[in-house]
Amino acid sequence: MTLAAGGALFVAMSNPAAAAEENNKGVPSGAPSSGTCITEITGATGCFQPYGDVIYIKDTSLDGYSVYVKWQNEIRNSSGTWHSYRSGKCTSDRGKGDWAKCDKDFYEASSTNALGGKGSRIKLTACVASIGDDECATNSWLSNNG
Repeated sequence: MTLAAGGALFVAMSNPAAAAEENNKGVPSGAPSSGTCITEITGATGCFQPYGDVIYIKDTSLDGYSVYVKWQNEIRNSSGTWHSYRSGKCTSDRGKGDWAKCDKDFYEASSTNALGGKGSRIKLTACVASIGDDECATNSWLSNNG
């Protein structure tokens, strides 16, 4: 897009490689049937279920704070180098004991992806949205073999 203002020429360019962060409010659900959960943080549990690419969040404390999971997705290019591909947040304000989920659609680790390589991994950070600094715990990278 080109705009002219007062004789000056401005050119606005977009970066197709920079995707917007995906922020979703989790929908009510039951506990995940399988997957890997983060249990290190007092007040929140976050899980990833590779089959179906579902991110879960559960509030585990009666403290009145909402909870969320930040997630990152990286894929490999054809040379085998990891690149940040997608990221986002799945939030829940449902209260203690309730699960919420956000359905995503990630590349599988064994499928050829948008960068021409094979490999997809996910990292979760479960957080309690407390006043001031949020309290969070992060897991190591998980291969998406769903």
